[in-house]
Amino acid sequence: MEFDIYKIGAEAVKEHRMSKEQSRQEVQYKMALKMLQILLRRGIVTEDEYEKIDILNRQSFSPQLAKVYV
Repeated sequence: MEFDIYKIGAEAVKEHRMSKEQSRQEVQYKMALKMLQILLRRGIVTEDEYEKIDILNRQSFSPQLAKVYV
């Protein structure tokens, strides 16, 4: 099977382009994640609570790049 690297690259670019709204959601999710990490480090939330809150944040913000942030 032969692959066209340029075609694959073009498809990947299209796949990750974001609208302003998507970009805004990414930033909001990233900020929420940072705050949640601070709460975890300070012992305000447990690991279990952290995971549950992160799931809710992912549902709220629908970040496309959430897997990158972990």
